[in-house]
Amino acid sequence: MRRRQKIGTAILALFTIFVIASYFSVPKEELDNWENVVYWINYPKRAKPVWLGGISTVKLTPELNWSSQGYSSYVYTYEHKYDEKPNDIAVIISHPALHVIDVKRPDGILVNVYDGMLFQNITLNTNDRTALSIFRALRERFNLTDADLGTKTPTELLFSADSNFDTLKGTYTFRVLCNCSAPPEVIVYGTSYGLLGTDSYGRDIWAGFVKGMVNTLYLALFTTFMIIALGLMLGLISGYFRNLFSSIVTFFLEVLTALPILSILVVLTWVMSRQGIGARVEVNPIKFMLLVSILLVGKFAKTIRIMTIQEKSREHVTASISLGASGFHVIRRHILPVISEYSVRYFTFLMPRIVALISIFGFFGLIPGVNWGSFVVEALQQGALYGGYWWWVLSPGFAMAFLSLGFALVVSIDKPLTLS
Repeated sequence: MRRRQKIGTAILALFTIFVIASYFSVPKEELDNWENVVYWINYPKRAKPVWLGGISTVKLTPELNWSSQGYSSYVYTYEHKYDEKPNDIAVIISHPALHVIDVKRPDGILVNVYDGMLFQNITLNTNDRTALSIFRALRERFNLTDADLGTKTPTELLFSADSNFDTLKGTYTFRVLCNCSAPPEVIVYGTSYGLLGTDSYGRDIWAGFVKGMVNTLYLALFTTFMIIALGLMLGLISGYFRNLFSSIVTFFLEVLTALPILSILVVLTWVMSRQGIGARVEVNPIKFMLLVSILLVGKFAKTIRIMTIQEKSREHVTASISLGASGFHVIRRHILPVISEYSVRYFTFLMPRIVALISIFGFFGLIPGVNWGSFVVEALQQGALYGGYWWWVLSPGFAMAFLSLGFALVVSIDKPLTLS
């Protein structure tokens, strides 16, 4: 094995470890709910990755102030020492109950955030009731107008020192009075979250990247295996045997190699698909993989056919046939070892191209589920390219480049994938 092939093998091994580790780094619940924006409503919006710095997310520790006649008062303390403001604040409850939530700012102003029955978790920026309460409490101090209600988030107002909206540093005290059996959780979401941050819905971009990666590699891997298996079968049948069926297979392969594959694949995918929620095209993954395999098998199967004919005509093979060896014995003993080596090398050549094809189709919404193509489209739709969220757009590109580099180095340069 050449040095470059060893490097390629090492790259593919590292990539495999990366895929497995990434999959287990994300809770399955988050992967399953990537497309369910309601699930992410209590997460910070538009947060940066943690490796870019910023305010980290903090879960505040409750302290029991007093408890009487089924009611309990809890105090949470948060020390804010950053120039930027937190992203949002969430209150996570264990069950529906009456809640009174106040915040005492470092300047002594007491802001009533919520007063009434709380049936579900809330965040200050997404709950209309909390937004209006904070706006009313600080309206006179900051000379707020009705227009500010739509331009400034409640968390921004809560952490502003004056009408210039400079950050107010110091100790913030959250007081929660409730008739609850367990203290609610108060989480201060910072401006950074996770390995790739969050999008405008609060979704963890790392979870979307991992789900897109797993789905893309799943489709690509099984499609490539199907092309190799189908190509071996058709190539061996049409190359070794001389009958009507082999003639039909040969004609079929000639037609496939002459077709404009990409155009036909686009049309047939639309024909096989159905319209899903939100005008999304939905295609059965098995049907899609089978369709791609059939359309792309022509070149490989035709090469296998030529190799089979060449090997069958060699002297030691014709001698074996003359001595009464069966077709199965000849294929297994003399032909299969030769074409198996070529098939493995062709697999390394084909796999990254299938990944790219699936990503391109996903970019145009022609692939079922989440994949790297649809992942990039969502980034562009949310303005990631112009909003400075370059890591969202480039992450799948880097992953595909790394994968392609590994396969490219593994393919031997002294044995090109063509017949002499």
